[in-house]
Amino acid sequence: MIASLVKELFRAVPRYLTYRARLLFHRQAPTPAGLSAPGAMAARQAADAAQEPALYRPAHDFDWSILSQPPHVVYEGGPAASVMDLLSFEPRFALDVGCGNGSFGARFKERFPKAKIWGVEPNERAAQEASARVDHVLLKPVGDVDWNREGVKRGEIDTVFLFDVLEHIYDPWQTLLDLRNLVSERAQLLASIPNVRNLFLLQDLVSGYWRYGPAGLLDITHIRFFTEKDMHRMFYQTGYRVLASTFTLCPRTLPVLEKYRLGPFPVTIELKSATITAHSHEDLTSLCALQHVFLLQPVALSELTAKERAWIDEPHPETAAFRAEPAPIEAARP
Repeated sequence: MIASLVKELFRAVPRYLTYRARLLFHRQAPTPAGLSAPGAMAARQAADAAQEPALYRPAHDFDWSILSQPPHVVYEGGPAASVMDLLSFEPRFALDVGCGNGSFGARFKERFPKAKIWGVEPNERAAQEASARVDHVLLKPVGDVDWNREGVKRGEIDTVFLFDVLEHIYDPWQTLLDLRNLVSERAQLLASIPNVRNLFLLQDLVSGYWRYGPAGLLDITHIRFFTEKDMHRMFYQTGYRVLASTFTLCPRTLPVLEKYRLGPFPVTIELKSATITAHSHEDLTSLCALQHVFLLQPVALSELTAKERAWIDEPHPETAAFRAEPAPIEAARP
């Protein structure tokens, strides 16, 4: 037993001495001529870095590059002033969520000079521009606003604009609920949302593409996608009634609508990569729409008609893309 321990000790001593010698040599390594100790360290670090592989960087700036850059895009223009024709009464206190540079707010002030309008805009550059056009701008996402701190009491706001905003929000349902509990009981809300059922978006999908871009139906910053029916479902489930709706067209779908609008229905629409059947004029307009625009009003559940309640109570139709129950797994054969 003792002999074995002595034998192991003699084996370990040379290894230990070698280890200590290497440490000493490393600490006392001569500094290259003409370099101070810090300079030598920098030289060694540069040599080590030269041996590491270079970081990969894309060859070009792509549309998705926007996502890793500070927000700098300022949305200008906004909806046409004619959208205000949908309003059911003259506003007193309006809120423009995602007001951009305030260009729509400026047109609102021209039409309703006695009304007050606030903007909510998380883009600092856009908010600065908007502050010269509307009465007050809150520089933050709408979900981060403390309305009590801002001095806004529940029921004061009677008009809300949500133009191409909800598709950019992680939880648009909660945003609508928050607004439902902020505005007056007879408030009016104007909302527009891009239509993911657009004919030419479907054509791209059938062709195997889902092409994000810096703007448009597949704006790279969109994180939620809706059809007209699911827009209705979202509004009714969060406590609103759809008072009126309309839609906007893009130059590509306008000729399609003009060609098929008189029917007779059903009509078959031939696209490059797909054939689509529209069963009614409403179906056709939904397929041709670039975005849908809604006039909403808060509503109590007890005030809804049976048809309106269906948006809340009826389950979502079964689809091939979703199963409520997991598919059975076939047992592996021996």
